[in-house]
Amino acid sequence: MVQQFGIRKEPKSIGKGHHFLTVALNADTGETLFLGEGKKKEVLDRFLSSLTEEQKASIECVGIDRGGSYQASVREHLPNADIVYDKFHIIANYNDVIDQIRRREWRQAEEEDKPFIKGQRFNLFRNPENLTPKGQSNLKELLAMNEDLNQAYILKDMLKQLWTYKYKACARKCLDNWIALAKETGISELKKFAKGLDRAREGLLSYCQHRITSAKIEAFNGVIKRIIYKACGYNDLDYLYLKRLFSNSELLNYPWWI
Repeated sequence: MVQQFGIRKEPKSIGKGHHFLTVALNADTGETLFLGEGKKKEVLDRFLSSLTEEQKASIECVGIDRGGSYQASVREHLPNADIVYDKFHIIANYNDVIDQIRRREWRQAEEEDKPFIKGQRFNLFRNPENLTPKGQSNLKELLAMNEDLNQAYILKDMLKQLWTYKYKACARKCLDNWIALAKETGISELKKFAKGLDRAREGLLSYCQHRITSAKIEAFNGVIKRIIYKACGYNDLDYLYLKRLFSNSELLNYPWWI
């Protein structure tokens, strides 16, 4: 049976201090395959090296972010699996780029304009349909007064179109066009991001075939957050794993828990 799964690192505070968890889920069913503390290559290696050769051969694709540690592990243990870069992670990366531009413009702005620019961070991130009337008005004013932010905001909507295509040829043309437009702006932050997308093109275009995202992992995170909130934190990560295990009876059938 062909399988696909998603891998992601998640920061979790379970009491004093913070921990990163490496999470692997079956992208079709949402089944939890693996939890491991940390975000280095060795953590994911523990999971992938525990698979049989038959299991490895059955894995068609793996959804990850662009972090090098996970990619290196997947390439080593699953050389025939396609890597799919998570679209939500890419958009989050692009929001960071927009925020870099906003902060730069804030530093260069006149003193009377700084409070207004500072307060527009989340209006720039939100989808237009989620903006309040006041938010729409403020965003329109901000984009009218700042050309760099206006160009970055327009390109954000264009970037989202990449994940609407079903055929790689069409998606490749969209990606090439976006990269060219981003470089033509002359905005250093956009040019750097465009170069990164160019290097990651195969993982981006693989979405056309496999269409997996981190949506199920986000749902998983919601369960973890509710467990932590209900208990007001945990001092023992192993105990949190057990609480997660028994938070849903179907988890009793899951094969890997570390």
